[in-house]
Formats: sequence, structure tokens, C-alpha cells
Amino acid sequence: MKTFHRKNRGQAVIEVAFVLPLMLLVLFGITEFGRAWATQNILTSAAREGARLAIVTAPDNALVTSRVTAVCTAAGVTLTGVTIVPPDPLDPERRVTVTVNCNFTILTGTMLGPFSGTIPMSASTTMRHETM
Repeated sequence: MKTFHRKNRGQAVIEVAFVLPLMLLVLFGITEFGRAWATQNILTSAAREGARLAIVTAPDNALVTSRVTAVCTAAGVTLTGVTIVPPDPLDPERRVTVTVNCNFTILTGTMLGPFSGTIPMSASTTMRHETM
């Protein structure tokens, strides 16, 4: 029995050495996916806020952009652009579209090497302009 334990002494260390990188990759992947999902939800909310403001008032670009920026700044998201398409006078639907863009930076990718970088993300909302 003593020789059996001697032969298996380093087995657990080897198993951990093989499994640990895979477990860390899965852990970091879940973490980054959660962060990306939260960022996408923030962008969608900001686009919805901007579109709602644009349809109840005159689609003022400065006012809508400042509101969208305020929503994203409060959540810690840095925007790369806000696009507002005002209603077309010939369109009977009078749709207003607000598109919000940002670059999602992968934080844990700096430790993993090839998985680092940024992912462009955007959200768009279209609503019907309310006439007064």
C-alpha cells in the first residue's frame, strides 16, 4: 500500500495543472459575457431614452445627445457616437431613430493575451414622432 501512495503523490498537482487554465478561461469568459450583456442593456436604455425625448419634443440633436450621454456616463459607459435621424416630412409614420455606439473593452483579455481588444457595440431605437 505504501508504494501505491508513492506512485500517485504528484497526480493531483498534474491534474490541477491541466484543468486550471481551462477553468480560468471559462470563468473569465462568463465574466466578460456578463459585462458585455450589461453594456448592451445600458446602450439600449440610452437609445430608448433619447428616442423618447426626441419624439415628445422637437428632435433637437444637442438635447437628445446630452441626455443619452448622461445616461451612459451614469452607468460608466464611454460613447463613441450618437446618431439621430429626424422624421422625414414625407413619411406618414414620422419615425425618429436614435443610434448609440461604444467600444467594449475586454478587461480580462489583457491577462489571457490573444483575447484582448475592443468590440464595437451599438443599439438603435425607432419611435413614431408625436405631432402636437
